[in-house]
Amino acid sequence: MSYTKFAWIAGFSLLLATPVQADPLLVDSFETGDMSATNEDGFDWGRNNRTSVVTDDQVVYNNGELSVEKPSGRDWQAKDGEHSLRIRYDSGRNMSEQRFTLGGAYPEIWYKFWLRVPENYSHSTSSPSNNKFFATWMDGYSMHGDGPTVFWNMLSNGNGGSNIAVSHSDGGYTIAGGQQQSTHFIRVPEDRGRWMEVVIHVKASNSAELGAVGLWRRWNGEANFTKLHELSGVQLKIPSAGPEGWAHGYIMGWANAPYQQDTEWLLDKFTISKQPLLDSSTTVGTKPNPPTLYLE
Repeated sequence: MSYTKFAWIAGFSLLLATPVQADPLLVDSFETGDMSATNEDGFDWGRNNRTSVVTDDQVVYNNGELSVEKPSGRDWQAKDGEHSLRIRYDSGRNMSEQRFTLGGAYPEIWYKFWLRVPENYSHSTSSPSNNKFFATWMDGYSMHGDGPTVFWNMLSNGNGGSNIAVSHSDGGYTIAGGQQQSTHFIRVPEDRGRWMEVVIHVKASNSAELGAVGLWRRWNGEANFTKLHELSGVQLKIPSAGPEGWAHGYIMGWANAPYQQDTEWLLDKFTISKQPLLDSSTTVGTKPNPPTLYLE
């Protein structure tokens, strides 16, 4: 056999043995300057609910094109490109939320995004202190769905910072259970103004195996992700009437402990995939804290 033919066969065999990483379903860094990002499945951002697309010097979109100059003293520098999504909580107000619809329905889904801790971040110690962080569901949220819901809450650590906990509803129009695996998330003042990269994984259960949930985080500049939450062996059944998996979600949301000052998060490079969004070679696994229960 000639060397050329041998090299071609060897190269072809290597190609067949190398797994092909599918492209993400969506990557949105808001560089269109609006909320128009979509894909073949019909992904759709919901209406801006006290959220807006910003550049470093102005608001450019809030349910329509805008050109509003940035107030002095604010830092809206994006993590990726020139635009990001601002999630603004007015002082004493409970709500700022960005909903989305995936377009398709997926038994297993991964989310990844960059999030900047507000420069004046302070988690109120009022009770209850749970402030929504992220949620995803199938047909209806929490008790309003026959399918399951998984969501995360930030909880006051008593020192101005936050812990984070995970909770889920099994479906069947039942309310979500207690919050589990409360673990350290944001320190004050050390983490103010820092960008973090968050990865979230949810997998539905089926006849062969139970469902799974995970959350990882790494700070800007860190090489490794740290596992903060892991739930395995949980009932996350796809509803009999569909959809056939995870179909909806929201970012941030209702704050039971409202901020005492105007507080702005920045979100950038929001990614959705059916394939893992973690590089196993750079992921550090840590054992989550034992379950801790809180009121929803």
